[in-house]
Amino acid sequence: MSFLAFRYRYDGTPTNVRDDFGWLEMRVVTESRSGVGGFWVQWQDVKEFGEKLSAYPIEPNAPLSEQWGYSQDDQYEKVLGVQITPANARGDLKVRVEIADQDDPTDCVKISFQTNYSDLAAFQLEIAQLMAGEIEEARLSGR
Repeated sequence: MSFLAFRYRYDGTPTNVRDDFGWLEMRVVTESRSGVGGFWVQWQDVKEFGEKLSAYPIEPNAPLSEQWGYSQDDQYEKVLGVQITPANARGDLKVRVEIADQDDPTDCVKISFQTNYSDLAAFQLEIAQLMAGEIEEARLSGR
């Protein structure tokens, strides 16, 4: 079984946020590969990404995507990235995940797996619960 998991650690608590930034940890596991990494991101960005997951249908030319990284020497370095696109005509979805080392973005894992709209809806709900501090991990199941 494949999955993508988000964990978020606020600077403070969800009800007493002291900063707009927190540590987002992403973990992805498939049968052939896995990866884990994190980056300091604004909590609002994670919440808004979760809200985007309600899109239906996801159009091939308008994937759901989010990435987090930094600019250095006028070059953008992606550390965390997720993109969700249609996989086939049966309604399956392809999830592409990128996790890089924040100090050396060339050291990275790129993995994809398939999921479906019902699992995506459950992930959307879990991201909202994660950002409200109700659960410790939001997980998107796949195959």
